[in-house]
Amino acid sequence: MPVRLPLALAAAVLAGMSLASLARAEGEIQPEGGPGIWQPHEVELDYMGFTTTYSCDGLQSKLELLLRQLGARADAKVSAFGCSRGYGTPSKFARATLKFAALQPLDPASSASAPDAASPPVAGVWRQLELAPYRPFGLQDGDCELMEQFRDKVLPLFVTRAQQIRTQCVPHQDTGGPFSLNMQVFAPVPAAKSK
Repeated sequence: MPVRLPLALAAAVLAGMSLASLARAEGEIQPEGGPGIWQPHEVELDYMGFTTTYSCDGLQSKLELLLRQLGARADAKVSAFGCSRGYGTPSKFARATLKFAALQPLDPASSASAPDAASPPVAGVWRQLELAPYRPFGLQDGDCELMEQFRDKVLPLFVTRAQQIRTQCVPHQDTGGPFSLNMQVFAPVPAAKSK
């Protein structure tokens, strides 16, 4: 004999599910998480694009923004180079070295991921993230080729799940909405806001 839920209980369950999906859509922190350890990375990104040309400081700003959004540790450093014309002038040869640490979930069953005294465990959560034009505000349609290269070279160094990635970059065209990277990223629990 099937079990029937009272109508009020069923409505409450549905409302809770709706609120949970709304929170995820708005970039709220997912409830599940656990301890993690910082994993250091160093990668060089040689930007090659047809649509947008960056100055060294412009490329550095975009990459710093992306690292912050993904939850890299606060001491992340981006050093751009290859701009021979000076500060603020676009260069076809802009490149950057990214030195950062990404949070890796701590696997209690594995001794390989055991923290040492130099890097104690950090509380981590799964956080919904969307990277698209104007999400966050510093990204624009013209950043499509940079996002493709970041997706291939840097994003795999972060722990993500439920990825829905779309990039439709057309060289020499700034088309509306050419990229959208939606995912959950394992990131540190945000610091409490002071009042």
